[in-house]
Amino acid sequence: MAEFVSTFITGFQDVVKNDLPKRLKGIKILSLLDGLIHYSYCGNSRDLQNIIYFNNTFFVIKTFNTNNITFNAMVSAAAKVKSPYLINRGKFRIRFNKENQFCKVEKEVTRRAENLVLNNSKLQIDRVNPDTEFWYLIRRENFSFCGQLISKREFTEKNLNKGELRPEIAYLISSFAEIKEGDYILDCFCGYGSIPVQLTKKFNFAKLYASDIDEQKISMLKEKKALQNNQNIYLCREDAFCLNYLQNKSIDTVITDPPWGYYEEIDDLQAFYNKMFASLKRVLKDDGKMIILSARKEELEKCAQQNKIEIKNKLQTLVNGKKAALYSLQFIK
Repeated sequence: MAEFVSTFITGFQDVVKNDLPKRLKGIKILSLLDGLIHYSYCGNSRDLQNIIYFNNTFFVIKTFNTNNITFNAMVSAAAKVKSPYLINRGKFRIRFNKENQFCKVEKEVTRRAENLVLNNSKLQIDRVNPDTEFWYLIRRENFSFCGQLISKREFTEKNLNKGELRPEIAYLISSFAEIKEGDYILDCFCGYGSIPVQLTKKFNFAKLYASDIDEQKISMLKEKKALQNNQNIYLCREDAFCLNYLQNKSIDTVITDPPWGYYEEIDDLQAFYNKMFASLKRVLKDDGKMIILSARKEELEKCAQQNKIEIKNKLQTLVNGKKAALYSLQFIK
């Protein structure tokens, strides 16, 4: 089977480990690092482009599991591998990356790497605007590889509203929640709908309640195709501190991204969290859980302790360049 390496947002390696075999049948995970997975796959390589959280995906030519390896040694080892390239026509360039930073190497090493591709393919050199790239990448965890870039996804915020979650983060949050088919789910700070959209597209549940205090955002949500004509979804304008439309102990899982106080004016964030937890405690079932994303970790954890809430799981990540954490929380009985 062919081997591949894909990168993804930092912190979510355990989520990816659990989710990927469900999405790709015939996959075998070979190694898993923070933000990187190495695996073999017997299916069509185009299937990998459908994995929403993959950033760069490489067809692996050679892997290395040694300390202090050099790019020169990697190029020499790659020259001994007889491996067909997945993209064999067009233009290419060589890139060298060490610990997530592109770096320059000796011209002789670059020429050898270029000649290796030229002698074994119909590709031509274009160092400015190539159709494909060959990367030599060194990680600090004793894992390095040489591979051909076959898929690249640029995630930017330019097409998103301020404070809106990127789709792949919303997907990973939803996967982290470990949703069951019979679950009643609540997103009480649904905003622009990133989490409800991913839940609806990729996950099975009994009922999804999505609400926000902003009437304009709810109106926008109702226009999204993914959320239209679905009897299992209920959208409404509602204050998260009230949730009057929900009965007591009716929700299995809360999955939400409450305001951080960076894009909205919140006078007292801890008071905000205390009100939020009081509201959620009423609607959650006794064994219900809360999946909450926040960059205000100190304030949230302090309020969780004050409200007798246990942190069942926590992962560290980056969201819009800010250090954040994703929590799985549960009220202590």
